[in-house]
Amino acid sequence: MVTSKSIALLAGTIACTTGSQVFLKFAGLYSAAHPGAMDGFLRNPWLWAAIGAAAAGIFFWLLTLRRLPLAVAYPWTALVYVLTPLAGAWLFAEVLNGRYAIGIALILAGVMLTSRGVSTR
Repeated sequence: MVTSKSIALLAGTIACTTGSQVFLKFAGLYSAAHPGAMDGFLRNPWLWAAIGAAAAGIFFWLLTLRRLPLAVAYPWTALVYVLTPLAGAWLFAEVLNGRYAIGIALILAGVMLTSRGVSTR
């Protein structure tokens, strides 16, 4: 059964995974400005934030899967493919064209179709 707690856990998974990708972009920019393995990678705060967000995302995902069937929860993780590019456009001034908007619409339609095609018993 889908409860508010399972929705919150799934939202945590999506938020942490999206955040991890954004942090990795920041880590790449930091690494480009700080050459060398020590400064560019080991002392890169954005890289460590990305690793932490990814770990938190896995934790939320495990808790989600305790409450929801995989076939119900998994399609919603595709929202990462919507939120990450939108974050890139907002935070890094990356340009998303009309084709990208169509792709996002198709992803959202796919999430809606697949989430309605599974019963939780």
